[in-house]
Amino acid sequence: MDMPSNPSTNLFESVENLEIKLSRTKTWSGLETDAAYFPPERDAAYAEKLGDPGSYPFTRGAYPQMYRSRMWTLRNIVGYGSPEDTRQGLEMVLQAGGTGVSIVPDPLTTQSIDPDHPAFGPEVGLEGCSLPTTRDMERLLDGVDLAKVDTAWHWAAMAYPLVASLHVKRGQPLATLQGSNMPDMLQETLCGWGKRIAPTELAHRTTVDEVEFSVRNSPRWALGMPQAYDLRERGLSPAGEIALGMAIINKTMEDLIARGLTVDEVAPSLAWVSTSDIDFFEEVAKFRALRRTWARTMKERFGSQDVRSQRLRIACHTSGKSLVYKQPLNNLTRTAIQSLAALCGGVQSLEACTFDEPVCVPTHEARELATRQQQILANEVGAARVADPFGGSYYIEALTDQVEAQAMAMLAQLEEKGLLEAIASGDVERTMDDFNFDLQREMDSGDRIMVGVNRFVPEDEPAPTRFKFDRTNTYAHIRRFSELKQQRDQAGWAASLQTVYNAARAGNNPMQAMIDAFVADASIGEIWGTVRVAHGYDYDPYGHILAPLSYT
Repeated sequence: MDMPSNPSTNLFESVENLEIKLSRTKTWSGLETDAAYFPPERDAAYAEKLGDPGSYPFTRGAYPQMYRSRMWTLRNIVGYGSPEDTRQGLEMVLQAGGTGVSIVPDPLTTQSIDPDHPAFGPEVGLEGCSLPTTRDMERLLDGVDLAKVDTAWHWAAMAYPLVASLHVKRGQPLATLQGSNMPDMLQETLCGWGKRIAPTELAHRTTVDEVEFSVRNSPRWALGMPQAYDLRERGLSPAGEIALGMAIINKTMEDLIARGLTVDEVAPSLAWVSTSDIDFFEEVAKFRALRRTWARTMKERFGSQDVRSQRLRIACHTSGKSLVYKQPLNNLTRTAIQSLAALCGGVQSLEACTFDEPVCVPTHEARELATRQQQILANEVGAARVADPFGGSYYIEALTDQVEAQAMAMLAQLEEKGLLEAIASGDVERTMDDFNFDLQREMDSGDRIMVGVNRFVPEDEPAPTRFKFDRTNTYAHIRRFSELKQQRDQAGWAASLQTVYNAARAGNNPMQAMIDAFVADASIGEIWGTVRVAHGYDYDPYGHILAPLSYT
């Protein structure tokens, strides 16, 4: 696949009609291969436990011919500095051959904290793009038609109303909005922000609100749910990822059904956000066990009649936690193996970490190498030729069963206590901490070896190259934000926040009011702070800012 080289070409327009096809079905030496391989006899046990690729319970893959019929989406996340900075980075990724637009906001935006917050400042834009308002979204996505270009956001529930506000401001209906985000806010509660930023009950309710609203109003918007990548990186085994992820899905689905939706209205919009770690065979087994668990749960527990609900889509990112600071080029080997495991496991989209992620925000060179890595896997290694290439392997089949059995045991324990109670009480985080403690103990004892960490550590090596960018745009971005707060229509702004408050306070879904507030130039911090106040929490989780209105 080649991207246009003309600098005047809008690369985002090129993504609209971009299609990657399998370049070769023969082996490197010329042997022809089939799309899938099967046992001599496909008996009832085979059909119940495995099934053919594309058939229930989808253990062997979501589609009959897998990547022969549709290749995975090759993604590479970008986000740093101001919207203008990130826009430039996205164009460089597309020029290098990326086929998806994936954007990561900075931690302040992720936490719904504005860039002028007095407790911060130097952090704005350092580890992602600062996007507090609809006008910033306009700068980032100038010329990008959100009805045609699929944008993916590594961001929880606030991403949808902000992106939707730009679409609405342009005069387009919500029904035509396409893209995706990761609405699972419980992972924020568990993975670093904590209950002060994302209180358990409010986090879950906001997730349910976004899923309900987007399913009803933007059917082309995909939902990365659960966001199991961060859960796994926080401290879970492959089985733990399935268990906690399914607990979140089950609780969310039950609450959506209570609101009048059906499983077959919701599940086709969902995609599991997963990780691929360093144990190649266990990761392949995990993806197979995950699809089987999902299919059976949707059909047997929730009564799904639609194959699209039972056929899980998986969006995968290789493991950042597995990467090592020392001799970072070794991380290219790690991410290549993890990417191959994800493809042999049958994921639908793949983002490979850059080798320099333990060092800094990825450099442009590192992002290009991550793209080339996937292109080599597709076109040279042959990772896309055959569906479920390890199907029937004694080892893989045994591992698949083991991972599934362990996951089901953990899920039963979680649901016996109740998911929200297990999170609020700290039980889930204790499980994660215990996992991390055991791993570190094995590292300290030498029972587990990581090259460059506890064995084969170089004594002297030059300092790795770090990503640097001019902060001028970021400073201008912060000034622009402060000016907007003074220049906007104050009456319309205040009325929009009051509407958000009223909807949330009454127990209604506030998503439409949040979209309207973004259009009225309210900021992400003001809107989320208003929702917090409506639910009885402080406006500012850090305790520095008072609410801008006396809500009535």
